[in-house]
Amino acid sequence: MKKNLFFLIFLLFTFSLSSIEVEGHLTEDTTWSPENNPYLVIGVLYVDNGITLFIEPGTEIYINAALFNNDTYVQDFAFHGDEEPTAKMFWVNGRIIAEGTEQDSILFTRIQQDSTYFKWGIIHLSEQAELSRFKYCRFEHASTIVINLTFQPSGAIAVQNSVIVDSCYFIDNRYGIQVYYPVVDVKMEVTNNFFTIDEGIDPNTTDWGRAIHVQSYDFLPNRIWIANNEFHNRSCSFGETISIVNNKFYGNGFIINSDILSNYVYDNYFYNVQSSINAHADEDEAGIYIRKNIIEADSACYNCGIKLYDYGYYEVSDNIIHGGIHGQSFSQGKIENNYLYNDNYVGLTGTYDVVQNNIINNCSTNNFLLGGSDIYRNNVIINNVNLCNTISDNAIHENNIYIRNENIFAYTPSVYGNPIFRNCILDFELPEECIDGGGNIWVDSLQAQALFEDIQNGDFHLIEGSLAIDAGFDTLGYYYPFDMDYNHRVWDGDGNRSAIIDIGPYEYNSPSFGGIEGYTYNPTTGDPVDYVLLKINNQPGEFTFSDSLGNFQYKLPAGIYDIYAERVFHEDVIEYEVEVFDGQFTQIAISMTEIVDVEDYEITKSEYLISNLSNFPNPFNPSTRISFSLKNSSNVKLTVYNVKGQKVTMLVDKHFENGSHTVTWNGKDEAGKNVSSGIYFYKISAGKETQVKKMLLLK
Repeated sequence: MKKNLFFLIFLLFTFSLSSIEVEGHLTEDTTWSPENNPYLVIGVLYVDNGITLFIEPGTEIYINAALFNNDTYVQDFAFHGDEEPTAKMFWVNGRIIAEGTEQDSILFTRIQQDSTYFKWGIIHLSEQAELSRFKYCRFEHASTIVINLTFQPSGAIAVQNSVIVDSCYFIDNRYGIQVYYPVVDVKMEVTNNFFTIDEGIDPNTTDWGRAIHVQSYDFLPNRIWIANNEFHNRSCSFGETISIVNNKFYGNGFIINSDILSNYVYDNYFYNVQSSINAHADEDEAGIYIRKNIIEADSACYNCGIKLYDYGYYEVSDNIIHGGIHGQSFSQGKIENNYLYNDNYVGLTGTYDVVQNNIINNCSTNNFLLGGSDIYRNNVIINNVNLCNTISDNAIHENNIYIRNENIFAYTPSVYGNPIFRNCILDFELPEECIDGGGNIWVDSLQAQALFEDIQNGDFHLIEGSLAIDAGFDTLGYYYPFDMDYNHRVWDGDGNRSAIIDIGPYEYNSPSFGGIEGYTYNPTTGDPVDYVLLKINNQPGEFTFSDSLGNFQYKLPAGIYDIYAERVFHEDVIEYEVEVFDGQFTQIAISMTEIVDVEDYEITKSEYLISNLSNFPNPFNPSTRISFSLKNSSNVKLTVYNVKGQKVTMLVDKHFENGSHTVTWNGKDEAGKNVSSGIYFYKISAGKETQVKKMLLLK
């Protein structure tokens, strides 16, 4: 202990004499600024209840650290009665507002800069803490604090309450962010961050930690958004997470455990990632929905892909997977619209309610496809070493193409029960245990070449004259109304006046559905609200997200729908009775009101510079009058945007006196061309204030 104390004194002496040493309790609001750099945390720093620690851009914070491994963490990273741990920490019962800039980030690192594997403690946001915010911060070399035998929070940011973390850099932390033993509903937004390992962890440490770790608790309906982050060689483990959207994962693992909430894994990129996804509830209670992800791997990543465990409900759709979907015999759900290829192990395993509209191509070893699920429909299984391990149960195989596989079965015996094959295209004879339900087509290698657009390069759209056109089963009762391209599923593509479903995942020459498209935005600022979850008729499996610019599009059959929109730290919104017409996209603009409790930035109505903003008529054709009032004279900008957030025209940019004013828009863009019917926004800015409203042009 004396050696550590001497080393700390030596290190403190090496810093500038202008540095500030901090420890103990902050009992009043405090601001740290770069003029006082560096701040040296030499004891546990407590941010007391109701207190805010503001940290300005460019501030540098150095925290005392200790060697972290299996032998030292209990001694140097633990409270022992009244004795503090050697590695210091922040204990936050109030809040921290640490908002740097892209040019001037805020640094949290160890004092012992040249001491490999030295770690400081954590920033602990306790169950009493208010909402903290970290933006453009850099976190280096954080670890764990043992508060007691059962409570050992970890991470640069250890969360028991709510937090916003945006555009931060996490390097060489045992855990980047951890939600640990929360006792209140956690709301957390983690967006635009970067997580990596450089120095690594002491090899004498058995737990290397994770980039993000969210504990799962049945009684806590957490609302957590993980969006547009990048993870390098750092595993992630998520409990009751709502949305994992548009992230990039490189190496290591990816784990989800869901008990009571629907989880969404949408539009992410995975490279050499071994996943383990566990749902523990039925569809009515919770499920995991995995859509539009790209999963790639090199030859060294054995058994990469999506692994679904336990008895829960899963829907896996619209993914491109270099690797398989590996499930259990007691899984539930749907596997649809996926392209699986070049797997080092298997193509598809597990049992599901339905497996449809998938392509499994060029899987190198066993392809355990045909066992246990209720129905296999409109799949292409082609160019694999084995078509399947076994054919089991009394499953129905209809409208599938099973050709060009080197072997039919991987094992003997190979058929259990009496599965039914009907309206399939095959290049092998059915085993005698299987039932020929009729409509099957047997082809040789030459005929197989003539089924698709480009069989050699993996394009399995049907070619003109293909044997698969109008050759399927169950034309009228087919409940899945679109093909793999989200075109009409049953269509008279060959013009013979007979609309029969095609065999395979694509319907020949059929038109696309219409649907909804639009924009999610903040009604106060007019800025886009990114990564909003949009559910059709509040069905968890019918969903999409708006992108980083607030834009979204979702294909739907003609009909009337209610659109449910939600995002953490925003009010939930419902757009009722949105009508969709075949072949057209209905435009909707969804206003997402922010509910972050930041009293420092609230503006009371009496302080508003702009008031009485409206337009008349609305809807309008061909012109409308936009009215507003100013409390004080000011320069005013009034701009029109379309539903995608693109500028249409600027109506005014000039000085106005106080009082009431009116500006007319004639429905033309900046080039003087008439714009089309649809939703438009008008955004007015005066001084530091901005307001946005929408209007509808109907021709």
